[in-house]
Formats: sequence, structure tokens, C-alpha cells
Amino acid sequence: MRTGIVLITAGLLTACAWTQMRDVPPGHWAYQAIRELVRLRILEGFPDGEFKPNRQITRAEFAQAIARAYRVVEERMREVENRLNRLQPPAPQTEQPQAQEQQVRELQQAVRELQQLRSAVENLQRLAQEFETELSQLNGGVRDLRRDLASLEERIRLEERRKNRLTGDMTLAVFGTHSYDKRSAYTLNGVEINPSGKFLQSVGVLHELGLHVDMPINQQVDAKATFIVGNYLPYTREATRLADSVRANKTALSVGQTDVAIWEAYITAPFELFGTRLQAQVGRIPLKLTPYTLQRIEPDYYLDFERYRDRAHRADGALLTAAFGNLSAQLFLVSGYGIRSNTTRFFPIYFANHNASVNAPADQMAGLRLDYQFNITEYPIKLGATYFAAGVGRNRDFNHLNNTVRTNINRVDVFGFDLGTRFSDIEVRFEYALSNLMRDENRVVGSRNKAFDISASYRFNERWDALLGYREIEPYFVTPGNWGRIGYLYNPSDLKGTYLTTNYQVTENLGLRLVADFYTGTAKLPFNQGYQSRDRLRRLQVEANYRYSPRWRFDIVYENVGWEINGFALNGQRGKPEWNYLTVRAAYDLGENIEFNLLYQYINTNGKGVVLLSGGPSPAGNRAGVFATNLNYKF
Repeated sequence: MRTGIVLITAGLLTACAWTQMRDVPPGHWAYQAIRELVRLRILEGFPDGEFKPNRQITRAEFAQAIARAYRVVEERMREVENRLNRLQPPAPQTEQPQAQEQQVRELQQAVRELQQLRSAVENLQRLAQEFETELSQLNGGVRDLRRDLASLEERIRLEERRKNRLTGDMTLAVFGTHSYDKRSAYTLNGVEINPSGKFLQSVGVLHELGLHVDMPINQQVDAKATFIVGNYLPYTREATRLADSVRANKTALSVGQTDVAIWEAYITAPFELFGTRLQAQVGRIPLKLTPYTLQRIEPDYYLDFERYRDRAHRADGALLTAAFGNLSAQLFLVSGYGIRSNTTRFFPIYFANHNASVNAPADQMAGLRLDYQFNITEYPIKLGATYFAAGVGRNRDFNHLNNTVRTNINRVDVFGFDLGTRFSDIEVRFEYALSNLMRDENRVVGSRNKAFDISASYRFNERWDALLGYREIEPYFVTPGNWGRIGYLYNPSDLKGTYLTTNYQVTENLGLRLVADFYTGTAKLPFNQGYQSRDRLRRLQVEANYRYSPRWRFDIVYENVGWEINGFALNGQRGKPEWNYLTVRAAYDLGENIEFNLLYQYINTNGKGVVLLSGGPSPAGNRAGVFATNLNYKF
């Protein structure tokens, strides 16, 4: 048996007994799998119930422990299935809303239990691989367990959706701005505040009704759709063009007319092709890949519309998914060209960073995403690769803030590679991407167009975790991704440096968060066209989240952004611009799926002579405020 395998089942019958496992250090090959099984109360101790933390066990004894854990998982699955069998709805004429709500709650609890059981099965299989000889029969049992678990999950999924065929939400909101010094400023959405200084000067009343249909057509085919009636989407402007905020028109947004839009509507169905089982999604589908290839940015900082926070684009087309053992593949072909309504500005997919952009959105996109999972010794590895091509139409051009390249491009190719792994309690992620701007088959912009990001996260204890990373984004790298925000500038570029995020749970009701970024220029462009190594940027953001009572929740966020511009890239202007944002949020749960949110933000920015980084139309100080409130109801 491997050196260091001890009675890892010590203390497994109670949560507090976990501390008895002092002979299984965090670096042990089986530590993660065992800890998760202990947390779920699935792995048991010796048959006599004693804890012997310092005794080394034999392979046969450990095999017995795994076999008992297998039986525990199997029994729990049968319990969930029995509860599901008892969950038969009454006749339609006698069915009461209270009974329906109770059944939905029970189904939601069953879903949570199945998620835990799935994790347990994966960990059991990982442990069983070490004892293949002793557990030859159990390996087959784990495979059967996976099959039974998938069948039970499918049954619960269909049952849950049968009871929730039609749901919806309604949001009423008010958004307004005002100036303190009649100089104006830019909000975090990159919108210019009215400089009159009058309170309630720029006010918009927003409303939106969403209706969700999610139902199985039969045992294999599903249909899902979301219909929207409201004026919120016209207010948001182009969701992906926010990244291009230095060049974008920042005039105050006007609230558009009430519009009816199909947010998403697609059918999911399996089929076979050349002996391979595929799953197809056809219609207006959600599409999201990785942060540096294809992810939609946050459309609105101030108002809470949950459906727009999943970072997936919506486009018309098809998505095919297939699995080949540990390899999964996604093939997609989509178009945004035919989407025409008042919400048209929200759906287009632009290729942009904070100071560069393709001038027109993509008309069509086709691509492939591959994911492969395997283990090296005891460490899990996840590899991903992305390629897609986007046709941006005829006679487009590519503009950079300080260096305009007129090219009449008609295609953008995006390549990406990402890797993720876990060493003990350390999670590591790496992503690399590049974007080539093409004219037919000729590469027009194929240099200084790359980005990479490497980060490592670590959980020190149950209260404290941290993530440390390094990224470099070259000046001509443009993709419809989402890799960050600094003030109102989304997707920073022409920069390289480190970033840190750490969270600390002070008490059950109070949490703290710190985000820090420290960058210098890439020096990839001439001294008068791009950031140089002497140009610096820092960002500090501190958050406090406090739950005052079961119904009241408060958030306070302070963000400070500062530059040190020593080069000539920004029209030859030098200085140390500084932006400050202080935001207070309050949320009150009114019960029965109703929540009220209130926000106020104080903005104080000063370009200190650097007009493009003034945080407002004037290089002098810009002080302003933003308020927003919304009422959300789900039914």
C-alpha cells in the first residue's frame, strides 16, 4: 500500500471528528477526495466504530472502507428515488398552489442531494483506481452507480420542469444622475452625466417583464424560451461595445420605447451521426466560452437584472455537443444579422478592448471548442482549446486609439488555449489567446495581438481564500471576451502586470473582499502611440458585505484607480490621473419572491491634465452622483 495511507476514516462519522485526521496532510494524494467524502458523511470508519488515526491500514481494509462508502451512496440514491415515487401530483382539479410549492421545494432538495452524490461518485472512482486489483468488482459497481445516478437526475429534471413550465419575473427601476460641480463625469457604464448639477436631472424609469417557458416535449427533446416585454434593453446600449469606452459616444442614454423581444428560444434534442451520439441546440441559443475568447461583459452596473449576468451571448443558430470518453466537443454556427427590433443594439457581438475595436459587429460566427480531462498521478488536468472565425461584413476597418490601421478587413480569427489543474489546495489556471484580423485569406493584423493570463488560488481555511495572477494584453488584441473592468474601462489592454483577489469571512454575516491590480505598459507600440514601461496603472477595490437581518443586506464598495503617465502615448500629455468611486447598496427581501434594491454612488475623478483619462469631459475634477433603485418580483 502507498506510504502514508493511514486510517483515513478516523472521525468520519461526525464533522468534528475530522480533526482526528491529522495523519492525512493536505498534500496527501487522497486528501481532497477523502475530505469531500467525509464532509458528505459517506466514507465510514472501522466496523467496530473506533477511531485509530495513527494506525496504518492494509489495502484490503481500505478496500472495505470504499465498498462501504459505495453502499452508502447507493442507499442514498434509493432514498431520493423513493421520495420521488411518493411525489405524485394530485388531480388538476384539486391541486392547490400550496401543494405545488411544497412539491417544488422537495424537488429542489432532491436536486441538491443529487449534486452531492455526483461529487461522491467521482471521488469514489478516483480512490478506487488506486486499488484496481482489490476493487475490480467495485469499479464495475461505480460505473453502474454513475448510470443509475444519471437516470435519476434525468427523471428529477423532467419532473421539476413539468411543475415549472411557465415562470416569469417583473422588474421596475429608476436610474438617475446629478453633478456636484457642473462639470459632469462618466458613470461606470461609461455614460456622461448631465453637467447641470441639478438633482434628478437625468432620470429614466425602466420596466421589464420576462416570461420563461421551459418544458420537455418528450423524453428526449426539450424546449426553452424567454420572452421580454420592456424598455430596459434599449437603455443598456450595445452590451459588448462598453469595452470600447474610450472611443465610444458617452452622451447620456435615453430610455427607449417598450419593445417585445425574444431573449432566447431553442430546442435541445439528441441524435446520432456516424455512430456518435450528439446533442443539438437549435434556435436563439446562449453561447459562452472563456474570458479571453467569447464572454459578454456586464451590461449594467447599477440595476439588478439577473438574466443578463450569465455572460453568455445570444445568437441565432445551432450548437452541437458530443463526448468521446474524456474529450468533449462543441461545434457552433450562429448569426446576429437577422435580429431586428429596438433591442438590436444589445445583441450584436463586437470585437473590442478598452481602446481598440472592430468598427462593426460580427454578422456570422463559426467555431469549435474542445475540452479534455485526465489525471497525471493524482492531479486532475483540464485542457481546453478554442477556435472560431467571425465574418464582420464588407468594408470594415480596425481602429486603435492611437494608431488607426485602415484595412477593409472582413474576418476575425480567434484562437485560444486554456489549462486548469489542482495541486492539493492550490488551483492553477492558464489561458492564452490571439486574434488575427483578416482580409479574405490574408492576415492584416497578426502581431501585437495576443493575451495570456496565469493565476493560482488557495484556500487558507474555511474563512479565507486568495487568488494571485499575472496577465498581459497586447494593444491589438480584440475579442468579444470579458477579462475585467477598471473604473468605467472594460477589458484593459496594452498593459501587463499582476492582480490579486482575496476574500475573508469575518463572521457569518460579514464578509470582506480586496481586489488589487498593478500594471505597466507593454511597450509594444512606438513611444507616441502606446503605453510604455514607464507608464503605470494601479487599481484598489475594497468591499464589505453585511447581512443585518434575514431580510436586510448592505454592501459598501470603494474603488480607487490611478495612473502615472510618463510617456507620450496620450496626445503627449503627462500626469497622474486618479478616479474614486464609493458605492452603497441596500437590499430588502419583501418575501414571496420580491426584493427591493437601492444604490447610490459618489464619483470623484481628476485627469490632472490628461484629457483622455479625466473620467469626464473636462480634464479638471469631475464630481457627480448616481442613484438607482429597482423592485424585482419572480413568479
